[in-house]
Amino acid sequence: MEESKFNSLCSHYKDTYEIHRATIKQRDTLFYGLLLILAVFTLQLSSTDAVAKIVVEYVSKTTGIKLGKNVDFLSTLLWFVLIGFSIRYFQVVVEIERQYGYMYALEEELNLHYKNSVAFTREGKNYLNKYPIFSNWVWLLYTVLFPVLVLVCTYARISNEIGHAENININLYIDFVCYLVVGTSTVLYMIRLHESTIANLTKRCKGWLAALRRP
Repeated sequence: MEESKFNSLCSHYKDTYEIHRATIKQRDTLFYGLLLILAVFTLQLSSTDAVAKIVVEYVSKTTGIKLGKNVDFLSTLLWFVLIGFSIRYFQVVVEIERQYGYMYALEEELNLHYKNSVAFTREGKNYLNKYPIFSNWVWLLYTVLFPVLVLVCTYARISNEIGHAENININLYIDFVCYLVVGTSTVLYMIRLHESTIANLTKRCKGWLAALRRP
Protein backbone atom coordinates (compact mmCIF):
# COMPACT_ATOMS: atom_id res chain seq x y z
CA MET A 1 0.00 0.00 0.00
CA GLU A 2 2.85 2.37 0.91
CA GLU A 3 4.65 1.59 -2.35
CA SER A 4 1.49 2.18 -4.36
CA LYS A 5 0.98 5.54 -2.66
CA PHE A 6 4.60 6.52 -3.33
CA ASN A 7 4.33 5.58 -7.02
CA SER A 8 1.11 7.57 -7.38
CA LEU A 9 2.75 10.55 -5.71
CA CYS A 10 5.76 10.30 -8.07
CA SER A 11 3.44 10.19 -11.08
CA HIS A 12 1.47 13.16 -9.79
CA TYR A 13 4.68 15.12 -9.19
CA LYS A 14 5.85 14.38 -12.73
CA ASP A 15 2.54 15.60 -14.19
CA THR A 16 2.62 18.70 -11.98
CA TYR A 17 6.16 19.53 -13.10
CA GLU A 18 5.23 19.17 -16.79
CA ILE A 19 2.26 21.51 -16.29
CA HIS A 20 4.59 23.91 -14.48
CA ARG A 21 7.09 23.96 -17.36
CA ALA A 22 4.30 24.51 -19.89
CA THR A 23 3.03 27.45 -17.82
CA ILE A 24 6.51 28.98 -17.69
CA LYS A 25 6.75 28.69 -21.47
CA GLN A 26 3.41 30.46 -21.80
CA ARG A 27 4.62 33.20 -19.44
CA ASP A 28 7.73 33.77 -21.55
CA THR A 29 5.66 34.02 -24.75
CA LEU A 30 3.32 36.54 -23.16
CA PHE A 31 6.31 38.48 -21.79
CA TYR A 32 7.83 38.92 -25.25
CA GLY A 33 4.42 39.86 -26.63
CA LEU A 34 4.03 42.54 -23.96
CA LEU A 35 7.49 43.91 -24.69
CA LEU A 36 6.53 44.23 -28.36
CA ILE A 37 3.28 46.00 -27.52
CA LEU A 38 5.05 48.40 -25.15
CA ALA A 39 7.62 49.11 -27.86
CA VAL A 40 4.80 50.00 -30.26
CA PHE A 41 3.24 52.22 -27.56
CA THR A 42 6.52 54.05 -27.09
CA LEU A 43 7.04 54.45 -30.84
CA GLN A 44 3.52 55.84 -31.12
CA LEU A 45 4.53 58.82 -28.99
CA SER A 46 6.75 60.17 -31.78
CA SER A 47 5.65 58.32 -34.95
CA THR A 48 1.90 57.87 -34.79
CA ASP A 49 1.37 57.62 -38.55
CA ALA A 50 4.23 55.13 -38.98
CA VAL A 51 2.80 52.87 -36.25
CA ALA A 52 -0.66 53.09 -37.80
CA LYS A 53 0.74 51.98 -41.15
CA ILE A 54 2.63 49.06 -39.56
CA VAL A 55 -0.44 47.87 -37.63
CA VAL A 56 -2.69 48.09 -40.69
CA GLU A 57 -0.24 46.11 -42.83
CA TYR A 58 0.33 43.47 -40.12
CA VAL A 59 -3.38 42.88 -39.50
CA SER A 60 -4.00 42.74 -43.25
CA LYS A 61 -1.27 40.12 -43.79
CA THR A 62 -2.12 37.91 -40.82
CA THR A 63 -5.92 38.05 -40.85
CA GLY A 64 -6.89 39.46 -44.24
CA ILE A 65 -8.92 42.17 -42.49
CA LYS A 66 -8.60 45.62 -44.04
CA LEU A 67 -8.42 48.29 -41.36
CA GLY A 68 -8.86 51.95 -42.04
CA LYS A 69 -6.12 54.43 -41.20
CA ASN A 70 -8.11 56.07 -38.42
CA VAL A 71 -5.41 56.80 -35.83
CA ASP A 72 -7.86 56.97 -32.90
CA PHE A 73 -9.35 53.58 -33.77
CA LEU A 74 -5.91 51.95 -34.11
CA SER A 75 -4.82 53.44 -30.78
CA THR A 76 -7.89 51.99 -29.07
CA LEU A 77 -7.22 48.64 -30.73
CA LEU A 78 -3.70 48.60 -29.27
CA TRP A 79 -5.09 49.40 -25.82
CA PHE A 80 -7.42 46.39 -26.04
CA VAL A 81 -4.53 44.17 -27.15
CA LEU A 82 -2.49 45.43 -24.21
CA ILE A 83 -5.31 44.65 -21.78
CA GLY A 84 -5.62 41.12 -23.11
CA PHE A 85 -1.90 40.37 -22.97
CA SER A 86 -1.18 42.08 -19.65
CA ILE A 87 -4.04 40.53 -17.68
CA ARG A 88 -3.29 37.06 -19.03
CA TYR A 89 0.42 37.54 -18.29
CA PHE A 90 -0.32 38.57 -14.69
CA GLN A 91 -2.64 35.58 -14.25
CA VAL A 92 0.00 33.16 -15.52
CA VAL A 93 2.77 34.57 -13.30
CA VAL A 94 0.55 34.36 -10.21
CA GLU A 95 -0.37 30.80 -11.20
CA ILE A 96 3.34 29.91 -11.45
CA GLU A 97 3.96 31.29 -7.95
CA ARG A 98 1.13 29.13 -6.60
CA GLN A 99 2.51 26.10 -8.43
CA TYR A 100 5.88 26.57 -6.74
CA GLY A 101 4.27 26.36 -3.32
CA TYR A 102 2.42 23.18 -4.23
CA MET A 103 5.53 21.60 -5.77
CA TYR A 104 7.57 22.39 -2.66
CA ALA A 105 4.98 20.54 -0.56
CA LEU A 106 5.06 17.53 -2.89
CA GLU A 107 8.86 17.45 -2.84
CA GLU A 108 8.97 17.52 0.95
CA GLU A 109 6.63 14.55 1.13
CA LEU A 110 8.56 12.61 -1.51
CA ASN A 111 11.91 13.43 0.08
CA LEU A 112 10.79 11.72 3.30
CA HIS A 113 11.53 8.46 1.48
CA TYR A 114 15.10 9.62 0.76
CA LYS A 115 16.40 10.99 4.04
CA ASN A 116 19.83 12.66 4.00
CA SER A 117 19.51 13.01 0.21
CA VAL A 118 18.77 15.82 -2.26
CA ALA A 119 16.33 13.60 -4.17
CA PHE A 120 13.06 15.37 -5.04
CA THR A 121 14.35 18.83 -4.03
CA ARG A 122 14.99 20.19 -7.52
CA GLU A 123 12.47 23.05 -7.33
CA GLY A 124 12.60 23.51 -3.56
CA LYS A 125 15.50 23.25 -1.12
CA ASN A 126 18.16 22.39 -3.68
CA TYR A 127 17.16 25.22 -6.04
CA LEU A 128 16.88 27.84 -3.32
CA ASN A 129 20.15 26.80 -1.66
CA LYS A 130 22.81 29.44 -2.44
CA TYR A 131 20.35 31.24 -4.72
CA PRO A 132 22.53 33.01 -7.34
CA ILE A 133 22.59 36.79 -7.58
CA PHE A 134 21.56 36.68 -11.25
CA SER A 135 18.42 34.70 -10.37
CA ASN A 136 17.52 37.38 -7.82
CA TRP A 137 18.06 40.00 -10.52
CA VAL A 138 15.80 38.17 -12.99
CA TRP A 139 13.13 37.80 -10.30
CA LEU A 140 13.38 41.54 -9.64
CA LEU A 141 12.98 42.22 -13.37
CA TYR A 142 9.83 40.10 -13.62
CA THR A 143 8.14 41.26 -10.43
CA VAL A 144 9.17 44.91 -10.04
CA LEU A 145 10.96 46.57 -12.96
CA PHE A 146 8.77 45.16 -15.72
CA PRO A 147 5.46 46.10 -14.01
CA VAL A 148 6.88 49.60 -13.40
CA LEU A 149 7.79 49.77 -17.10
CA VAL A 150 4.17 48.91 -17.97
CA LEU A 151 2.91 51.69 -15.68
CA VAL A 152 5.35 54.26 -17.09
CA CYS A 153 4.65 53.41 -20.76
CA THR A 154 0.88 53.42 -20.37
CA TYR A 155 0.95 56.66 -18.40
CA ALA A 156 3.13 58.31 -21.03
CA ARG A 157 0.81 57.07 -23.76
CA ILE A 158 -2.47 58.23 -22.19
CA SER A 159 -0.89 61.59 -21.23
CA ASN A 160 0.21 62.06 -24.83
CA GLU A 161 -3.28 61.22 -26.12
CA ILE A 162 -4.96 63.65 -23.76
CA GLY A 163 -2.39 66.37 -24.42
CA HIS A 164 -2.78 66.15 -28.21
CA ALA A 165 -6.54 65.61 -28.33
CA GLU A 166 -8.34 68.37 -30.22
CA ASN A 167 -11.64 67.28 -28.70
CA ILE A 168 -12.94 64.65 -26.28
CA ASN A 169 -14.32 61.72 -28.27
CA ILE A 170 -15.48 58.20 -27.51
CA ASN A 171 -12.09 56.71 -28.39
CA LEU A 172 -10.35 58.85 -25.79
CA TYR A 173 -12.85 57.78 -23.14
CA ILE A 174 -12.30 54.12 -24.04
CA ASP A 175 -8.51 54.55 -24.03
CA PHE A 176 -8.63 56.15 -20.59
CA VAL A 177 -10.75 53.31 -19.21
CA CYS A 178 -8.28 50.83 -20.71
CA TYR A 179 -5.46 52.73 -19.02
CA LEU A 180 -7.23 52.47 -15.66
CA VAL A 181 -7.79 48.74 -16.15
CA VAL A 182 -4.15 48.08 -17.05
CA GLY A 183 -2.82 50.32 -14.27
CA THR A 184 -5.07 48.81 -11.59
CA SER A 185 -4.27 45.26 -12.74
CA THR A 186 -0.53 45.99 -12.68
CA VAL A 187 -0.61 47.46 -9.16
CA LEU A 188 -2.70 44.56 -7.82
CA TYR A 189 -0.32 42.13 -9.51
CA MET A 190 2.68 43.69 -7.75
CA ILE A 191 0.87 43.66 -4.41
CA ARG A 192 -0.02 39.98 -4.88
CA LEU A 193 3.57 38.96 -5.62
CA HIS A 194 5.00 40.95 -2.72
CA GLU A 195 2.38 40.20 -0.07
CA SER A 196 4.88 38.81 2.42
CA THR A 197 7.29 41.72 1.94
CA ILE A 198 4.49 44.26 2.34
CA ALA A 199 3.22 42.44 5.46
CA ASN A 200 6.71 42.46 7.01
CA LEU A 201 7.22 46.16 6.25
CA THR A 202 3.80 46.99 7.70
CA LYS A 203 4.62 45.01 10.85
CA ARG A 204 7.96 46.79 11.23
CA CYS A 205 6.39 50.21 10.71
CA LYS A 206 3.79 49.46 13.37
CA GLY A 207 6.57 48.38 15.71
CA TRP A 208 8.52 51.59 15.08
CA LEU A 209 5.42 53.72 15.63
CA ALA A 210 4.62 51.88 18.84
CA ALA A 211 8.20 52.42 20.03
CA LEU A 212 8.02 56.16 19.26
CA ARG A 213 4.78 56.52 21.22
CA ARG A 214 6.27 55.02 24.37
CA PRO A 215 7.13 57.61 27.02
